[in-house]
Amino acid sequence: MADILGRARFLARIRAALLEILPAAAAPQLQVAAYEDYQLRLHVASAAWATRLRYMEPQLTRALAQRMRLQVDGVRIKVRPVALGPFQAERRARYISAATRCHLEQTAGYIEDRALAEALRRLAAAGRRE
Repeated sequence: MADILGRARFLARIRAALLEILPAAAAPQLQVAAYEDYQLRLHVASAAWATRLRYMEPQLTRALAQRMRLQVDGVRIKVRPVALGPFQAERRARYISAATRCHLEQTAGYIEDRALAEALRRLAAAGRRE
């Protein structure tokens, strides 16, 4: 158990060293997956971040050498959006035009299914909120 905990702390230190040189936006996007045989494996949340980090590979290896005295001969970057857990796309407010709200309310008046009619009325009312 101590080996696993030590390995997790080691990978966390690598991540912290990398985040010192990366933009703040990289923190929720990046996970250090492994360091074996002088190869660093990173998981990122999107292809855009993978490309960005591939271009920064020389800076990443230099930073680890300076900050941790860690030799890295290569960096492998994989896109793994599901494995990152806390990463979620930001929610954006959706707005409904006045004409659409009016149409939804009128349609709700003609629908016999009460649950569906109420759902349409709630949707029309939600469109008014800022």
